[in-house]
Amino acid sequence: MKQHLSFLIVCCLAATNVFAGGTVKLSGKITHPISDSISVRYTESWLGFEPVKIGARLNADGTFSLSFPLQFDYTSVMIEHGEQGTEITPVAGDDLVMTIDAANFDSSLSYTGRGADVANFVAAHMLARSFSSRFASRVDGACAAAPDSFLIRSHTSLQKEQDFLDKNGAALPTAFKKRWMDNFRYELYLCTLNYPAFHQMQVQHSYSITKFDSADFRVLAAVPAAFDDALLPLSSYRNYVTTYYATLLHGRDMSEGKNWGNHDSEIVQLVRTHMPARTAEVYEAMTTCQRAAYETYKELVAREVAFERQYPHSQYLPQLREKMVQKKKLAAGSPAIDFPITTADGRKMKLSDLRGKVVYLDFWATWCGPCKAEMPSAKKLEEKYKDKDVVFLSVSIDADEAAWKELLAKTQDGGLNMRDGKGGWNAPVATAYGIRSVPSYFLIDKNGNFALDTTPRPSDSTELTGAIDKLLEQPRQAMK
Repeated sequence: MKQHLSFLIVCCLAATNVFAGGTVKLSGKITHPISDSISVRYTESWLGFEPVKIGARLNADGTFSLSFPLQFDYTSVMIEHGEQGTEITPVAGDDLVMTIDAANFDSSLSYTGRGADVANFVAAHMLARSFSSRFASRVDGACAAAPDSFLIRSHTSLQKEQDFLDKNGAALPTAFKKRWMDNFRYELYLCTLNYPAFHQMQVQHSYSITKFDSADFRVLAAVPAAFDDALLPLSSYRNYVTTYYATLLHGRDMSEGKNWGNHDSEIVQLVRTHMPARTAEVYEAMTTCQRAAYETYKELVAREVAFERQYPHSQYLPQLREKMVQKKKLAAGSPAIDFPITTADGRKMKLSDLRGKVVYLDFWATWCGPCKAEMPSAKKLEEKYKDKDVVFLSVSIDADEAAWKELLAKTQDGGLNMRDGKGGWNAPVATAYGIRSVPSYFLIDKNGNFALDTTPRPSDSTELTGAIDKLLEQPRQAMK
């Protein structure tokens, strides 16, 4: 089985600083609107991806007014109007008045009112350098370079952000400036931790890494053990925390000529010894949630029990218990969750209609590189089982229906294809199946039950075909 690095490769989200919470007001006027509404979207959950989204209709003259709760100071908030968007980093109590010409979106954007100084700085950054979250993409773009060149280029990217702040935001609040640069700094740390994997993806031209180069791990010396509970609202800090020790120990294995070992107990000991209390608690809660995607129900229960023993009064226990309930529903032997299917060519059915066949269920999206990398292997599997009682059902979480249909036309996928509602992480089928990363796979037996706790990818062909062949040999039980 190939070694996949989904737990090392973490998407960096924009971030926040600690605050007691309150309300932000946003009003203004849009000339030449391209939609009849405006909305704000942001994420404050530490264990999930559920966004807060609040919208308002434009009045006939283009004016609008909305307000939204904010738990943390300087949260990155996306403002969306039609297909256009920008960002602000407000604090509770801000009362921003926005004016914009949607025909010339970025260059016409300006703010007045409480919090306008910071909002106008972020607008200037949008115009000059785009969204703050694009920083990670720029650093990741340097991963094709050799280790020393990567370090030079990545630190140059950080210095450019500091230079922009010095030039355009010298008079802004100190707390904002610290948050702004802390976010970039921890994104840099995280991207550096991800460098060995990202670099080999470039070298091997694959999202599935089969080998590593120990020389790539030299970059890890540039990443400090910089733990601070005050930084927890920064998603870049939280993602750095969950990645740090696992990557260092992998690098140690490589330098000693060893295979990548299981260091769970060693990592937990390091976390509890060297991280401050709240950071350690968040680390263990986050990793328990992340492991739900690829550990068995039994393994996950043991992890949750250990967490509760260490943190008996943790605020995260209800969420972890909910994760256990959902994992049990998806465990081997449990009935597969039924859902309606409307295929790309308009056929209507339900998952339960496929009872009597083995079903390989694939959640994916057109914007997901690893999903597309699995397609050649998936086509080989479809060809192998074309005359067998095996159905390949692909569920797209794309919000862009046109992009989905365009890619299907190019790939000529021979299985069943459907798009999940309007797409996105909160689409109905994705929600029912607890999908928080793609690709995600499930294998369903002839009786309509989940066959495995964790299902191999198409590229893990030996393991997957072995499981499918075994299911094909099993008789179908009579329906009760």
